Amino acid sequence: MSTAYHMVHYRRFDADAAMLKGKTLEVLCREALNTDNGTSKLWARPEDRVFDVGDSDSRKIFLNKVADLSDAVFGEMCLAQAKDLQTLLKMETTEVELSDLTTATVYDLNEREAPDGSRFIRGLAYWIAIGNHVLFVKTHSMTPELVRLYLDWLLKTRGGVMDPGAGFALNAEFDKTATAGDIGEIRNLRVTGKSAPQIINFESEVEKKQVKTTRRVADRFAEMKEAVPIVSAILGPAKAKSLVDSLGPEEYLSVDASVKVRGSRTEESRKQFQAIANDLADESDAKVQVEGKDGKIVDGDAILRTRMPFHVPHEGSNLLEFDNVADQLQEVYARFVKDGKIKA
Repeated sequence: MSTAYHMVHYRRFDADAAMLKGKTLEVLCREALNTDNGTSKLWARPEDRVFDVGDSDSRKIFLNKVADLSDAVFGEMCLAQAKDLQTLLKMETTEVELSDLTTATVYDLNEREAPDGSRFIRGLAYWIAIGNHVLFVKTHSMTPELVRLYLDWLLKTRGGVMDPGAGFALNAEFDKTATAGDIGEIRNLRVTGKSAPQIINFESEVEKKQVKTTRRVADRFAEMKEAVPIVSAILGPAKAKSLVDSLGPEEYLSVDASVKVRGSRTEESRKQFQAIANDLADESDAKVQVEGKDGKIVDGDAILRTRMPFHVPHEGSNLLEFDNVADQLQEVYARFVKDGKIKA
């Protein structure tokens, strides 16, 4: 049996709990697939599990294999495109005139349509819903957003088990165990991979305001004026006054302060942090490292995800063995729970 390594991505289903009446994503998916048209349930109607993405490329997502694992719902999404062509390199050479100065021997390129009754697959996603946790493997042109769009359509339109006006998100997570500890305020997130590292900087407005010149007396006076209240708060009014009185004509107070966010995150800062995690997780499979003022996370990936081996039918295959993917995704879920990365 051949093996291929793929990234297992993690997302958390977030929605208004009141509107869902306590139901999890797993329960909602199961209910949607249990909907009956009077003849059979959606599990048995693959033609009714096709979602039209509605873009200019006429792409459609087919929920092909899908299974109830009793404690999870697991499925295979296929991304296909109407009137799609596959470019082939024909291993026969011909001599062609490329310019007035160049005659070359080249291989022919041909475009082929898929045979009648079939379509080319442009991407795959193997996904599993366990409670409100989603883990998936994607290939080629399949994206996390397409997975979300399909689930939105399945729950609201096809299955009718969720209010069309209700919103939900599939949120990525920073790895709690990788980003633990006090590294100070986050300065940047470093994305490293085979290409050149990318760095996302976090500008601090507070630090910008702390940059001052001390070349002129006026600047010294301003720095002194701003420093006295801070010194007073730390030392007390009496000691602060005594310190000020002891200063010579060429001396002044200057306070170097580091402002950090402590305690519980505000709703606004939590949303900002969540948006950063989602963007990084969606755009890159490369390792993400967190760097702060007082240190950095140098080992592991800050985004909650992991690379796993999967069985493939043969060497070089783009397909994964359905049963093996189900086992591996459940293994990753169990490992994340055991390691304290997520809560069951």
